[in-house]
Amino acid sequence: MMLLLLFLFVFVANGANTTDDKVVGGYILMERQMADGNPIGLKAMAALAAQASTIPINRLWVAFFSPDMVYKEGSNTLKNTGLHISNKTDGGYADLKKAIGLLQAGGVEVFLSMGGWNYNCWPYMYTRYSVGGYGTHTPNYWKIQQYGQGSLDNCKESNMWCYTCEPPSEKTSLKSFVIFPEPGNSDTFKQAMEYVKSHAQSPAPKFNTDIIPGKKYTDSKTGTELTVPGSSASSDAGRDPYADFVTLAKDLGAAGIDLDYEEFWHADYFRTGKGPWDLTQTAYKYAAIAQDTILNIKKIYPECKLSTAAGAVGAWSGKWWGGNMKGVWLKVFKDMPDVINFMAKGANAGGMNVMTYDLSSNEEFHECPEPGQCALDVQVKFYMNTYKTAGIPANVGYEIGTPAYPDPKHDPSHQLPLTADKLSAIISQTQSDLNGGFFWEIFKPADGKASPSDVAQAICNKLLAGDARCSGTFPTVG
Repeated sequence: MMLLLLFLFVFVANGANTTDDKVVGGYILMERQMADGNPIGLKAMAALAAQASTIPINRLWVAFFSPDMVYKEGSNTLKNTGLHISNKTDGGYADLKKAIGLLQAGGVEVFLSMGGWNYNCWPYMYTRYSVGGYGTHTPNYWKIQQYGQGSLDNCKESNMWCYTCEPPSEKTSLKSFVIFPEPGNSDTFKQAMEYVKSHAQSPAPKFNTDIIPGKKYTDSKTGTELTVPGSSASSDAGRDPYADFVTLAKDLGAAGIDLDYEEFWHADYFRTGKGPWDLTQTAYKYAAIAQDTILNIKKIYPECKLSTAAGAVGAWSGKWWGGNMKGVWLKVFKDMPDVINFMAKGANAGGMNVMTYDLSSNEEFHECPEPGQCALDVQVKFYMNTYKTAGIPANVGYEIGTPAYPDPKHDPSHQLPLTADKLSAIISQTQSDLNGGFFWEIFKPADGKASPSDVAQAICNKLLAGDARCSGTFPTVG
């Protein structure tokens, strides 16, 4: 999911219809570029749809839609949804809907995913309060040293706040990023905030409906006036992007939707305490977004399933020293179990999908959960056990090829790629005890490691033994 982690972040990706169903799933990054410079999305979806009955997955996540999206019922367009995959007047809507129909007819459920790294990252906030908020001896501070001469004050929009969200090679601008809004004008979001307030423990929730994509916001800690990443179109029209997302899924005929929430900046900016800190405000924000989405599913599209991508550290209890999303999903589950259970159990369950990848073996920055226990398969088992201990049904995640974190150029020695032997170890040690597995991402280059087909077949053979699709492969596109 294009993660650039500070300390570490592992996702819980989406996956089970109920806790008894077996889910083998993969994400597709629709805007991944082919050799000709065009997005792979629609061409890849058509190729997958043509082989729907034989590809080695039974669920597909279409990534990524933007949290500031606008979609009106029956408008039949992807314009203003954040998914940039076609120059056609409908933004590729008709082609995407056709592919979704064919895939689902062939036994592959299709989910729409909102979020992803860029549609969560606020460069100014992430740099100042996550990367640079804990002194100079943190994993990603080298970016501030390299591009800002070691000073946070030298990180500005002109150098993308020292390239902590994305490297210079991505040629990003503020328009490349979005944050998850708190739509204060939405009746269902107001209901969601009241729900959270009525279930919350100490500290009391403090929502920030004044942080609006595309509008100005003043950092109270520095007095700096900022433009919030994203578009104000949804807010200006008095719309709720989470309701619009449900409506889009209904119109496209998708089986479900997915919340990929990774606002590290929010956890670090709104932390409380003196160290160890508390990130409960971020748990409250996530819970309100999820509850708003649930209310709109019940109102607009009752059969729609909901999944979420959760941090590997998301169910790990204990003290939080900043820089990741430790315990966020655990906090929500303790105070508001109905929110998590809607996604994890029952008719609407799309799965709690843990992205157990982009991990590091760098003990200098305490990036292993236990000293000397840094191997990928060992860490994956540890994090999945925290979800099991918490009582949260969850699915395990895998990543194809070279991890995004640690930086493959700056710190390749501490990367933990999914090699064939590590894939085998995770399948036998962890996947065998779970009902779902997923991977990022179907068309990501394998770089000599376990390929997308290798990973999907391994999960499939463990969970759906005897299913003919488990011997299938993915098509080559572009």
